[in-house]
Amino acid sequence: MSSFLKVGQPNMPPVSKSLGQGTQSVLLTVEILEQLASSAGPVGISDLARQIGTSKSRIFRHLQTLVECGFISRNADGEYEAGSRLLTFCRAINERYDPVSIAEPILYGLKVKLGHTVIISRIVSTGIYVIKSISGDSSIVLAMRPGSVLPFDRSAQGLVALAFMPVSARKDDTEFARAYERFAQTSPEQLEVIRKQGWAAAQMREGLVGVAAPVFGRSGRLIATLGMLDTAAAMKPDSVQAKGEALVEAAEAVSQGLTAAGVTSI
Repeated sequence: MSSFLKVGQPNMPPVSKSLGQGTQSVLLTVEILEQLASSAGPVGISDLARQIGTSKSRIFRHLQTLVECGFISRNADGEYEAGSRLLTFCRAINERYDPVSIAEPILYGLKVKLGHTVIISRIVSTGIYVIKSISGDSSIVLAMRPGSVLPFDRSAQGLVALAFMPVSARKDDTEFARAYERFAQTSPEQLEVIRKQGWAAAQMREGLVGVAAPVFGRSGRLIATLGMLDTAAAMKPDSVQAKGEALVEAAEAVSQGLTAAGVTSI
């Protein structure tokens, strides 16, 4: 299985007489919500009963209650779809478990503390994919557009990936594997230094310096990078060590937040 990013869904127990009446009712309600949430549009009661595997009369009372509570809505044609209250819950849950929402306060805190542009990215087979960038205090606007892809061997984030991605990723026929082979042949000791200190620095392009640290998931697998970018004048060589250590601390906080929320990938 590729190390670069299958999402499964646990099967609910079937609604049967062996379950208590209360449990059956709850499971049927959940199945109704699940069907409507995953439907491409409004669903009639006959189709809904067929999809769930029960009778119209059995789900009718549940539908009425859900409509009254605002969890689903019924249109003029008598069809049902997700209601405003359900959508509000979904948005709240999505924000709670959204990786960027979890990391954002830490990113802003790092930007306020050090003044540099802060970037969170994930690792894809072709490079480092920028998810979010918060501009720093530099008079030069330094930001990376979400969707930008940084190279593995010419960016601080890429060097972090080369140092911390699992050995199995090096065996895939990907740009990562090729970049690792090139870099390991020319600068193997640099990767070891990065592993030991926990961060990497690199000249991103002329006049700009980047620093990056790894973000790990629950299993200890690298799932993202946290980086900073600024001018060479703002990233003086004698200050990079302290900035790298601060970045490692922030990256560890992001890792802990994602782990606590059960996020396993970005």
